[in-house]
Amino acid sequence: MSERPNIILIQTDQQSWSTLSLYGNPVLDTPAIEGLADRGVVFERAYCNYPACAPSRSSMMTGRYASTIRNHANHMLIDPREQTLPSTLKRGGYQTALVGKNHAFFDAQADYYRSQSDPVREPGDSELHRAFDFVFQGGHVAVDDADSDPDLAAAIEHARQKSWGQQHSWSVNPYPAEKSVTHRLTTEAIRYVTDVRDPDEPFFLWFSIPDPHTPYQVSEPYASMYDPDSIPSPIADSLDGKPERQKVAHYLDHNHLHDDAHFRQLRAIHYGMIRQIDDNLARLFAALAKQGLTDNTMIVFLSDHGDAIGDHGIIQKHNFFYDSFTRVPFIVSWPGRVAPQRTAPARTTELVELVDVMPTLLDAAGVDAPHGLQGESLMPFLTGATSTTKDAVFIESGEAGDPPKLSDVVDAAGNVVDRGTSFAWCAFRDAWIGRGRAIRTAKWKLCLYANGDGELYDMVKDPDEVTNRFADPTAATIRAQLTERLALWQMGKDDTIPENPTVKLSL
Repeated sequence: MSERPNIILIQTDQQSWSTLSLYGNPVLDTPAIEGLADRGVVFERAYCNYPACAPSRSSMMTGRYASTIRNHANHMLIDPREQTLPSTLKRGGYQTALVGKNHAFFDAQADYYRSQSDPVREPGDSELHRAFDFVFQGGHVAVDDADSDPDLAAAIEHARQKSWGQQHSWSVNPYPAEKSVTHRLTTEAIRYVTDVRDPDEPFFLWFSIPDPHTPYQVSEPYASMYDPDSIPSPIADSLDGKPERQKVAHYLDHNHLHDDAHFRQLRAIHYGMIRQIDDNLARLFAALAKQGLTDNTMIVFLSDHGDAIGDHGIIQKHNFFYDSFTRVPFIVSWPGRVAPQRTAPARTTELVELVDVMPTLLDAAGVDAPHGLQGESLMPFLTGATSTTKDAVFIESGEAGDPPKLSDVVDAAGNVVDRGTSFAWCAFRDAWIGRGRAIRTAKWKLCLYANGDGELYDMVKDPDEVTNRFADPTAATIRAQLTERLALWQMGKDDTIPENPTVKLSL
């Protein structure tokens, strides 16, 4: 097929791989996503490269690791000097669109990236609007045109008042599901592919859905669709032998005050949010079919990171590396081109990471990749030309500095120091102080932290990551081997941009 494909990158926010039946979830049905998988490849071991929204998205959109592009925490966005997926596709002749959550591109004047000689930019003249021809934004408690629909605005305000910023709160939104942010954004995505885009040119749509990230809230029928008693319990973990930062997170999120039934209730609402997403994806896929776009549209479904929701006594995401918030769903569909020789749904245990997204989509589009990409194109594997991709993936997290200690947050009587808010600990900058790096192979995961802490898990015998074998003398050899691999990766990913124009080679 010589015609360049349309590309839709569907990204949910804070959704672990374990929430989908495709990955073994015994409760949650997602027929639209399962139908997408029937037309493509399911990656069973896909990992984000940073367990927080902005660094993960920024890394994915640049094809470069977060530390390389200096995105060390959730308050940092893409340096405008970086080459990005949408801007590269745009130069290659693609129309580009964002519908949904951004949290990667600057949408305002960025003075600290602007030199004194740069002109002052007008409102709307931003990195976001330079990268995307069409932008319609929506967040966890916001959407661009909410003021034009009183019921939509009221539903958003309910979410803000009842659940937003309160990590253990959940609610049933009293407004119809059609008045949700997810539904409104899907309507806009359908409008884009139906009415807005130029039908004579290929398009790239980043459909970035803010759910099932907190606030944990959804309307009926989704709110009561899943019985909490049927929901799998969180992974139990005493945190014995684990780095102190995990115990700090456990206490500052007040997880010691909540029981198994509470977390299953949160998960039931979370599952309802995911099913609502799936029903809306069915609307989008039907619109694509009606437009005759299905056969030449490459669709990628993934999430930026996961949500523990009680696993290991943790909620949401944090500055360490459990699969609960680093392993994500990853499905690629392109009828007739992806996995044409395999029985659908094709499944693979190949290790992949989100930094591979940009080179893969550029390869599929026939657009030259810019210098400095650190991910690898998955197209040779997806089309059957090769049988393997990589034998390890890498994850990183944290800013420089010493992470808070348990003695900083718990007094002598064992009481948690009052922070004056119930907002999740992972939303605070202090939660991301203390750098860490992790390597995941087919069998092992090694996590190293700048303060000397470490974790080592046998992912075959201990997939729940309960027993830390970092100090186990019988695992000393594999620990040393993985430490060397991690060190070599750290050196190998050093930035090669800009290329030094003063170097002149002579033979």
